[in-house]
Parts: sequence; C-alpha cells; structure tokens
Amino acid sequence: MNRIPITTTADITMAIKLDDLSPVGELDQSGMLTAMLAGCVAIACLLIVLIIVLSRPRTTPPRAPRPKGAHHPTGGTRVWHQRIDAVVQRYHAQDITRDQAFTELAAIAREYASGVSGTVMATQTLSDLNRATPPTSGKEGFTLLRQTIAALYPPQFADERYNDAARTTSVEQGAEWVSALVERWRR
Repeated sequence: MNRIPITTTADITMAIKLDDLSPVGELDQSGMLTAMLAGCVAIACLLIVLIIVLSRPRTTPPRAPRPKGAHHPTGGTRVWHQRIDAVVQRYHAQDITRDQAFTELAAIAREYASGVSGTVMATQTLSDLNRATPPTSGKEGFTLLRQTIAALYPPQFADERYNDAARTTSVEQGAEWVSALVERWRR
C-alpha cells in the first residue's frame, strides 16, 4: 500500500471523509450529575459536623473534691501506726517471714504517700522514685519516702550473707522508719 505523506493542514482536511458526518445526540448525564451533587452535599454536611464537634473546647470531667483533714484516709496517723504495728505483731507471731514484713512495710509507706500526695506510688520502685520529679507541694515528704524505701531495700532484697544492712536491720527498725515517714510528712 502506497502511503501519501500528509504534510499540511489542507492535506489533513482532504484526508477526512466529510460525507458521513452526523451530529451525536444529547448525552444523558443527569444521573451522574445527581450522584455527584448528592456526594458533595454529604461531604459538606460531614465537614460541618466535624467542624462543630472539633471546635468545641475540651472539657475535663469535674474532679470529685478530695477529702481533707479527718475525712481523708491519711488524715489520722493512728490508722497507719496500727497497720505498721500489725505487721510487726504478725512477724513476731511467725505468721509472715522477715522478707514479707519488709515488703508489707514498704507497701504501707507507698500507700500512705499515695494517699497524701494524690499520686499513685504503689508500683514505683526506688529507681522510679529517684528519677521522678518531686511535686512542688510535698517535696519534703517525697524525699522522706525515697529515704524510707531506700532504707527498706537492703533488708527486703539484699542477700544477708553479703550485705551488712540486710543482716542487721530488724523488722522493728523498719517499722520505725515507716512510722517516722507517717509522722513527718507535711500535708
């Protein structure tokens, strides 16, 4: 087949057959336009709802007033001293071991500090307490807690064969340390 090179617009116009050209009927796009309009309205409504919901200031639930004084669980020291004395008595009655007594004394100290400070300290280790920034209002008490837990660690965890503090510290002495914490923590 011989090809004739088309080089100009006139050649292109002559190459198109114009005798069978007819106009195309109107395209029915009303369904697609209706769907697109409904989609845009739905997106606009969603955006309006999001703007309203996200523009509201965040509200925190109101905190229940913390009881103070005699109504606070740590308000009276007598209850805490009774708990400390109960640990010593259970140790002397051989209901608990020496290690269990020191563990309970440390738990009492942490629980007392949690109640007074409003910060959960029941699961904090000595390393956690040393890394923590003391609260501005109870800095002295927080330091007392650190010192008490540090003093209770050797008898609680160290091997008595190698650690003199673990060997020589008595349960009564540990109870005195926790009692001093309870008495000296300023609210």
